[in-house]
Amino acid sequence: MTGGLARHPESFLRLDEVGSVIPPYRPTFPFPGPYIDPFHRHLGESPLKDGLLIQLKNSSFWGQTIRGWLRREDALKLYEIAYFAEGDILELGSFHGLSTSILSRARRRSQHVKIIETVDLSPRSILMTEWNLRRQGLKRGVRTVVGDALLEVKRRAQRGGRYGMVFVDHSHAYGPVHSVCRELTSIVLPGGFCLFHDFNDPRNYDLADEDHGVYQAVVDGLDAARFELYGIYGCLALYRAT
Repeated sequence: MTGGLARHPESFLRLDEVGSVIPPYRPTFPFPGPYIDPFHRHLGESPLKDGLLIQLKNSSFWGQTIRGWLRREDALKLYEIAYFAEGDILELGSFHGLSTSILSRARRRSQHVKIIETVDLSPRSILMTEWNLRRQGLKRGVRTVVGDALLEVKRRAQRGGRYGMVFVDHSHAYGPVHSVCRELTSIVLPGGFCLFHDFNDPRNYDLADEDHGVYQAVVDGLDAARFELYGIYGCLALYRAT
């Protein structure tokens, strides 16, 4: 435990282990019971595609499934950190808004006032994200931006933007993730969290695969003197700014 928070450094995986083990969801923050609230429970009990990926709809009535790739462990951890994080949230890579929807629900239920900024290079992805958020009544408090992740991080750093949580999911490739990792010290608040999707992806192990290298990018690019591993959950890696 660190300041009442639970770390799980033993869940770290060597490169040759990625994808062979899927560490379970375990809480970082203390809360009574197995779930924070009813929606957190819903994520824990939601239908799974192929027994792996959560399926969330954009409306309770005649809703469509929001496209995306999150394991149950990923979704539970995203919701938890977004719920408890003190400070605004920056999401790099929204696709169609599956993760954004989870972050927005956590923001609405949190005791801490915060906004969410989500950045995606694709105008279509931003349009789909906005559509899915509006269908759920979750657009308020979420700012959507079409832009390059690295450039948007640098712009926020220059403006003095600081975040209590950053979710990095804009690319699977080494270069784009490594570049963002190098800039995170300038935008993450002390005690803030960074989550990296696809860190525990077996495709990272194939060094000849230029399209996948999140594990290596985080290990090489994140300042180990400024960020401490808190654990691996599903495909996510969670780090905290010291």
